[in-house]
Amino acid sequence: MENGNSFRVFTADSAAYLADRTVADYYAEPLPAVTDEKLDEMVIRFMAATPAEREFFQAALSPAQRSLFGIYGHRTATTAVRTTDPDQLLRGLVGAAIANFTIPNRRNVEVALAVYYHCARKLGVNTVDLFEMAAEFAGGEVVGELLAYGRRSDITLQKFGWREVKSPDGIRYKFG
Repeated sequence: MENGNSFRVFTADSAAYLADRTVADYYAEPLPAVTDEKLDEMVIRFMAATPAEREFFQAALSPAQRSLFGIYGHRTATTAVRTTDPDQLLRGLVGAAIANFTIPNRRNVEVALAVYYHCARKLGVNTVDLFEMAAEFAGGEVVGELLAYGRRSDITLQKFGWREVKSPDGIRYKFG
């Protein structure tokens, strides 16, 4: 069990780091980037926390700060496929869960989750297991979404508006 004060400091430091970043700037960074590493460290620490600490962390971040974890999640899923690392894919999906702790009215979480489902299949990871593991770390509204999504059999990138693109750096997932 982690010292509660230590986790509060971690949360404050994370919020301070995220305060100066925007989704657009992060999305435009090369893959991988220092921001990916920083958010990965945050997700690893988040996953090691107690449920109460995870709730505190998510509630302490603004919606804009949590949105950065959505970008992290997709970037990490891409890197997971490039490096064939299922643990990295799980961390990316946990990042998506952080981003969707509170699901905005107009956000269609199903669209974002299609990338993780696809990547799990590419890596030979059982989608039910992956989404259930991520749900263990999730809080808020997204838990039910994760548990149901991993059990679906109708998921394809194309159905949800995504495509896999080959680039000199490796594959990427593009929407639209």
